[in-house]
Amino acid sequence: MDITFVGAAQTVTGSQHLFEYRKQKFLLECGMFQGHREEAERINSTFPFKPRDIKGVILSHAHIDHSGNLPNLVKRGFSGAIYCTPATKDIASLLLLDSAKIQEYDFEYLNKKRAQKGLPPKEPPYTIADAEKTLEYLRPIDYEAGFEPVPGVRVTLHDAGHILGSSTILVEADNKRVLFSGDLGRKEMPIIRDPVVVSDVDYLILESTYGGRKHESFDKMQEELGDLIDKARHNRSKMIIPAFAVERTQLLITMLKNLYDAGTLKDIPVYVDSPLATNVTDVFRRHPECYDEETTSVFNDNKDDPFNFPTLQYVADAEESKALNDKTGPMIIISASGMCEGGRVTHHLIHNIENDQNMIVMTGFQARGTLGRKILEGAPRVQIFNDTFDVRAKIYVMAGLSAHADGDGLLQYVEDAGDGRLKKVYLVHGEIEEAQALRRKIQDTGIDVDIPQTMTQVRV
Repeated sequence: MDITFVGAAQTVTGSQHLFEYRKQKFLLECGMFQGHREEAERINSTFPFKPRDIKGVILSHAHIDHSGNLPNLVKRGFSGAIYCTPATKDIASLLLLDSAKIQEYDFEYLNKKRAQKGLPPKEPPYTIADAEKTLEYLRPIDYEAGFEPVPGVRVTLHDAGHILGSSTILVEADNKRVLFSGDLGRKEMPIIRDPVVVSDVDYLILESTYGGRKHESFDKMQEELGDLIDKARHNRSKMIIPAFAVERTQLLITMLKNLYDAGTLKDIPVYVDSPLATNVTDVFRRHPECYDEETTSVFNDNKDDPFNFPTLQYVADAEESKALNDKTGPMIIISASGMCEGGRVTHHLIHNIENDQNMIVMTGFQARGTLGRKILEGAPRVQIFNDTFDVRAKIYVMAGLSAHADGDGLLQYVEDAGDGRLKKVYLVHGEIEEAQALRRKIQDTGIDVDIPQTMTQVRV
């Protein structure tokens, strides 16, 4: 079985791995590369294989950097099945349509600016129609239920504990077991279950996003969020929180509900300004099979909704969103996208980033080249939709909220997966510094580790 690391090799976005078994090809993931616009357009619009030759795609989860380039694959000739868990199917359906909608909107806005400069228009990578066609190929597969994407290869999905419906992917052929971690979750986080341990594998393809870091505990993050809210109250700040619509928004809502119940938040309105996040939260409510015991108890025993409280408002339409710009703080606005590369959060940044009274709270990984990364690294000025803005708002980081395992968690997963049988680990989905840090930790245990480059091919 040959494996080619097409995307997310020595970088975090654009996850895509090509498997070939007896001249039959299938993909693990087809993610969108997120970064500088021109580079992203080039990478996302081309494939180093013929899409019509791919027999199937297996998704670990719905995040756009793992699923977001599927419409391009379909647009260019793919017509096979896209396998994923039922919750992933529901979330991916929302994310792909939302991605297409945002791209059409952003390119419309961009082309107005280009026309003013006498430049020709550009087309979005794909359209809503392309995304709608893609949804026809999604095939739900339950956890632990094996299937064959191509004859002779058996695949099983196990709970990865990362976001709702996320999975690790076990690929078996010719008595060899290859495990792909997807994005591996953390233990003892709210809402969903801990990652399932899959042992006795021969090869492990492992994410390394936080390979060199250690996360703060969830309780510490809850306390830190409370402190930031106190600052917002004192300074009458608008607190802008760019957050991924899937998992991060729902996690923040449960944390804010805890603070409301404790009396910390009763005087500060909270707005979830993302139609996508609102719809995804409804998907969370429909998939209790993914909950941990505590969340199950809240729903079933206490008859409570962990995704709602009195001062929380889900913003529905664009006019309501625009009206938030006329309101004064203190207030909290949670809005997508998490890396500030599109969606309503970009407009909130435009209206608030130059006011030193306001706060921007970064809660997730920011890939190189993204607007979020530039803000995180302290850029004094940033470009949003071809206009330049001074960064005067105060910037805060809550990296410990990540739904990814940290370096210690990844190392423990390697030890559990190998159980003496593991021959090699391939580190993907991480910037080179994080991957190298994790490689050193794994090598200290005596296990062989490689950090493949883009288009590296290996035979297992």
